[in-house]
Amino acid sequence: MAASILPILALVGLCGAGIGLLAHRRLAGRLARLRSRQRLEQLFSQANAIQVVAQEVGARSPWHRLGLALAPTKAEELAKTRQRLLLAGLRRETDLGLYYLLKYGLVLLALVGGGLLWQAGTIKLTTMVVAAMVALFLPDLALKLRTSNRLQKVTLALPDFIDLGNVSMTAGLSWLISVKRVIAELREIHPEICREFTQVFDQIQTGMDRVEAFNQLAQRNPTKEMQYLVNVLIQNERMGSSILTSLSDFSQRIYVMRQQTMEEKAGKLSAKMALVIMPFLLLPYLLILVSEQMVNLMRMLAS
Repeated sequence: MAASILPILALVGLCGAGIGLLAHRRLAGRLARLRSRQRLEQLFSQANAIQVVAQEVGARSPWHRLGLALAPTKAEELAKTRQRLLLAGLRRETDLGLYYLLKYGLVLLALVGGGLLWQAGTIKLTTMVVAAMVALFLPDLALKLRTSNRLQKVTLALPDFIDLGNVSMTAGLSWLISVKRVIAELREIHPEICREFTQVFDQIQTGMDRVEAFNQLAQRNPTKEMQYLVNVLIQNERMGSSILTSLSDFSQRIYVMRQQTMEEKAGKLSAKMALVIMPFLLLPYLLILVSEQMVNLMRMLAS
């Protein structure tokens, strides 16, 4: 009797948790706003940023406030999540709350749906647990795939961006005006890299130090080519050398780096292909060898 009531109580508890979250969103908006402010104070260290962001929380979506209320309390975890969102290209302030809402909402949905199917006898308890675990790690996996895809697009578009910028500077334009011109030309073709340099351009125009803007560009794009470009720009900013010459050398360097990467991949390809080809070559050879010996053995026995 107790064993049959236990699944029903667990299902009721899960449904109650979902109803509690909805009630928290609709009836406890002030508490969510207060907790959201605390999360933001832990996440953002500058006092001005805290005041501006905290004032905007009340005007944002209640889903965002609910997601911040579900976020962990440790500032280190919030900072890591924010960094992963930045690498994936999700840079709105509401993305942090929506991420946690999606993450725990999928877990709750998997538990409730799995509980109903388990109670109906359609699936096993282990399947429900596995579904909940998959739902927990699915947003993290999606972030990794989005980050890898974005960084790959930025890396592939970087030579075109630099070459077109060199052409503009050769025509007599300054570096910032060249960047703005290239952004306008490549916005539809390479939107990812144009978005990165648009943010750099806006930061410099609003008074941020150029070295700091370049460092933030490197943090948002932790690739080998972008790190090398940032080092070139910072060195040019500090030493005062010709930026056109530096970027021309970098353009040649990046093609050499890409060629070396392709040669390295081509060198490893033979070893990787051997692991795939050998079973298909070895198995027929063994079948022919064994069958031949079996035929000889059968002839000896027959004679």
